[in-house]
Amino acid sequence: MADTEKCSRNEWSINETLLQSVLYAIAAISLLMIWAIWFPVVRSRHLIVDYHKYGSKQPESEQSKLCTVEQYVENRKLRRQANELLAIKYNWRETRVKLDALMPTLISSVWFVLLIYEAS
Repeated sequence: MADTEKCSRNEWSINETLLQSVLYAIAAISLLMIWAIWFPVVRSRHLIVDYHKYGSKQPESEQSKLCTVEQYVENRKLRRQANELLAIKYNWRETRVKLDALMPTLISSVWFVLLIYEAS
């Protein structure tokens, strides 16, 4: 019976080690997906919506002064200039903060808690 218990504990130890290594890999991939793929895409889409939402309210004479939508997304300096023309004080409004920043941060926090819990 002692040999059976020893073997069983050894198997559980191996399974636990394998599970931990998979958890670390999944956490790393998930965090990479959140911050290298999801966040930049959601942020770009948010800026594109702002550009079109506020740009469509401008008279046509003012619209010609705006940079292109691609420049608005990629170039912070041109975005600031366009925001002045569009009367946008700040791109990070309450809903955008919740969806574009808080959600990925909270999901990342869950992964960190799981990793810390598993490491202890």
